[in-house]
Amino acid sequence: MKQQIGIMVLVTAMLSGCQLSTAAEPAVLTKVDGDVKQQIERFVLEIVGGTQVPLADNVLMVQSELFIDQRMPVDARGLPLDGRHSLPSYRFTLVKVQGNCVLQHPGSGKSVKLTNTACRALASSS
Repeated sequence: MKQQIGIMVLVTAMLSGCQLSTAAEPAVLTKVDGDVKQQIERFVLEIVGGTQVPLADNVLMVQSELFIDQRMPVDARGLPLDGRHSLPSYRFTLVKVQGNCVLQHPGSGKSVKLTNTACRALASSS
């Protein structure tokens, strides 16, 4: 019985170690070119809809999170309905997983691996 408990503890410790080594770390891109911006835009549009999303040239190079505001409802003349809106922004997070740069949308659980780019993990605050 003691041997079985010892094996279970060992297996649990090994699995925990595996999980720690593949953990996603918040990251920022180290380079952004037109191809990377297109990959990000395609993924964002898949989530939010629409035809285009303006992205800064340094998108995800300073912060690991990207917020996209929802479009404000407008009337037939293009004027905002009811002034301001209180719709939440879409949040995307860049993480580094096993050396790959992965853009995640936590709200849907979807993610995409960005290709032909590099990212660096942000220093942890702990």
